[in-house]
Parts: sequence; structure tokens; C-alpha cells
Amino acid sequence: MRLVPNLGGEEGPRWRELVGEPAVRAQRRLWRLLFAADTECLDLDESAPRWPGASASEEPIFPWLAEAGCVLAWINTEDAECAASGADLPLAGPSADIVASVHDKAFAHDVADSEGMIPPVLRGCIETLSPDALRAADAADAIEARLARWPEWARERFTLKPRLGGSGRGRIAGESGRLDRTRLGRGLERLAARGGAMLEPWLERTADLSVQLHLGGDAGVTVLGSLEQFVSPSGVFLGHGGELDSRGRVFSGHAEEERLREAAALVGVAARERGYLGPCGVDAFEFRDVETDGLTLRPVVEFNARFTAGTVTVGLVRRALPELKQELGLAPGERMYFRFWLALPPEERAGAEARAADSGRLLLFDASDAPPALLFSRTAP
Repeated sequence: MRLVPNLGGEEGPRWRELVGEPAVRAQRRLWRLLFAADTECLDLDESAPRWPGASASEEPIFPWLAEAGCVLAWINTEDAECAASGADLPLAGPSADIVASVHDKAFAHDVADSEGMIPPVLRGCIETLSPDALRAADAADAIEARLARWPEWARERFTLKPRLGGSGRGRIAGESGRLDRTRLGRGLERLAARGGAMLEPWLERTADLSVQLHLGGDAGVTVLGSLEQFVSPSGVFLGHGGELDSRGRVFSGHAEEERLREAAALVGVAARERGYLGPCGVDAFEFRDVETDGLTLRPVVEFNARFTAGTVTVGLVRRALPELKQELGLAPGERMYFRFWLALPPEERAGAEARAADSGRLLLFDASDAPPALLFSRTAP
């Protein structure tokens, strides 16, 4: 097997411009730790990463990563298909066209709508905009006309986000039902080039969550785990948290865990019916409902038809399981807390080391000042 680490590939050829970003470089290296140690990685001039703990990393962490004689990409795109062709090997998984059809944020929204999974307060306040609508001469006026039909609270702050994209890149924010025409520039054209846009209210999120899946042929939909996500205010991924049991099951620890998993599985079934097979993730979040002043779960926000940061985190957590059971005595019926940082800030390192010293374990994945890090602890965060 040969890997194509095309993180950000849903944004087209521009993904190669992201390779130098520290977060992307770190994620590429961590992704490789899910595979057999001798797996070759195309288009990557970095040395192979080493597992920092005692657990053996000679074999792939998931059985479906053991397929030989093929090319496996982070996301299947036309670029990935070309890379496989150049290597004279088949590209594992679905075609780029199938991936694009379900990776589109409109797909997840449509499934959530048809299954009654959109919270009542948001009904009528999430809209899909086509590339043609964004390229129209009166596009900005038309968007503001849509906003005028929303409740006042919803149009106070809103966002346009690309239907094909990730990590919070490419969004256009607005407020008071208006787009900032002086700053808009070519923003609408950039959104059109990325499949169109989703128009949504900007909500006060209280928890970001995800469920990681694998869609197989005969195996159907498998839940790999659920996670709490830590992201920046603009949506850039920072890390994960959750709980691990002695069987390697990964849980977010959220009060509505089962509802979260059920909703993700429904989206997975719909994607599988469209022809998508492989790893994927469903993003969700909890927010403060302006109508009830309580907390409401939006169980389906996006469907990521590719490997995700969550796939990597679940894999790393499972990779560490043997030493947790042997060295820390993780027994049946018990759970440990874990926290993953894509870059552990220096100001948080002492606290992480202190928690690890109290019947825990801290894995650092390089020697930098802010390394990727994975903390296991018996004490709640």
C-alpha cells in the first residue's frame, strides 16, 4: 500500500499550498502512525514517524488499513486518482465524484432535514446556495433578501461557509442581516469555486463533537468512536477529548452520546447508499437555544467523506491501549480520560505532566516546544 497524504484535498489543487502549515504537517505524520511501519507515503519528504510509547506499531491499527497493492488517499479526489494512475496501482475506495457528492455540506443538511434531525429553532435558517446563485450579478442582494426572512436573532450574526472545505477556511461572516460589501471582494466567487455555500446563523456553541465511522461493503456502518472536539472560534481544529475503555471503545462523554451516534449512523447509511465506502466522520455541536435558553444538540452538521482528525485520534488512542492495560491496569468495566493536542501549548505542558504523574501517561510525538501530545489520566479534566 502507498499513501497519498492530501490533507485539504477537497479544496482542489490548493491543498499542496497547505503542506507547509505546522498543523497540516503534524497531522500528516500522525496519520502515518495508523498504518504498518513500512508503509510507503507518496509525495512526502519527511522521515517516518516513530511511536513514542511502548506499544508496537508494526501492524495497522484498523484491519481495513491492511489492504495491499493499492494507493490510499486521505480523501479521494481527481489529484489522488492521478497519483494512483502514476503509480500504476488502483486507488482504494470510491471515485472522486462519489466523494464530492457526499462530502458536500448540502448532503449532510439534506439527510438531517429528511430525518427530522434539525433543531426546531434552526428550521428555515439553514440554506444551500449553488455556485450559479453566488456568481449572479445580484448575489449579495439575494442573500440579504433571504436573511430578511429569518428571525431577528438569526440574522444578527451569520456565516457563509464553503460546501466543500474544512478547518474553518473560506468562510464569510456577516451581521445585522448585511454582508460587508467593502470586504466581500472575490469572496463569493471563491465560494462558488468550492461547490457553493451554506448560509447559517452563527451560534453560541457550548460543545463541539464528532462521531467517526467506517463504511464497509459487507460490514455495513461501524462506529469507530465519538469524541469531543476542541476548535478555535473560527473552527480550526486544536484537539480532542473523551474516554477509553479496556476494549478500545472511545466515547465523547457527552450526555447525549447515544443520540449522537444514532444520528451519525443514519448519515453513514445514506452515504453508503450513494456508493461511499471507507473512513468518514460526522461533526455535531451543542449550542445555546435562544428560544428556550437551554442547551440543544445539533447532531448533524457536516459529513466528512475522508479520513479525519478524529479517525487519527481514535487510532492513536487504540494504539496506546496495550500499554495502558499493562502499565496502568486499565481493567474491564473501567474507563480512562484522554486529551489529544495537535500542538500542546507550553503553558499547558506542566499541567498535563502533573496529571500524567498521577496514574496516567503522557505521549509526546516530537521534541518541539509545542508537540502533538496525547494524555491519559484517571482524573477528570
